[in-house]
Amino acid sequence: MTNLVVGAHVSGDNPFEAAKALGLAAIQVFVADPQSWKSPVIPGGLTPEQFRAGAADAGVDVFVHARYVINVATTNNKVRIPSRKMLQADMDAAASIGAKGLIVHGGHVTADDDPMVGFANWRKAVEQLDMKVPLLLENTAGGNHAMARRLDAIKHLWDAVSDSGAGFCLDTCHAHAGGIPMGDVAETI
Repeated sequence: MTNLVVGAHVSGDNPFEAAKALGLAAIQVFVADPQSWKSPVIPGGLTPEQFRAGAADAGVDVFVHARYVINVATTNNKVRIPSRKMLQADMDAAASIGAKGLIVHGGHVTADDDPMVGFANWRKAVEQLDMKVPLLLENTAGGNHAMARRLDAIKHLWDAVSDSGAGFCLDTCHAHAGGIPMGDVAETI
């Protein structure tokens, strides 16, 4: 685990001040309201250039968390197709501010869906994605039909996307809430 980075999600109002106050080497921000389908905006009302300069001055690595409403796993076309577009928009915004990666939840399917369809939908999504920064899939805390909650689902998701160059972001709080044993969670994942 030589590339382990520990950071914190900070407010977009003044992320660099928060990073300095907390002594962080890495921060995570949203580029839009996490529950919104609206276009991305740069945190703090900054231009992309100002944001990159602020991160450099603060000496922090920046990661962007994609919006929670994104669900590229679903079989519902009215959600999946806009989710793919939004994932690309968040990817583009992340690249514009010099982010080291875009973190996204795995989404879910319904009880009536075959989970393997959700994993296939993820594969299709990453094949279409112009990956300007690394895409980091994050485990989730809940959802009986989530693509990244339990270890077996995470394995299937990883099998579907690992050839794309995607990575993984381990949220230890989500892992604990999702019932994954914490003793060796990093090694297990």
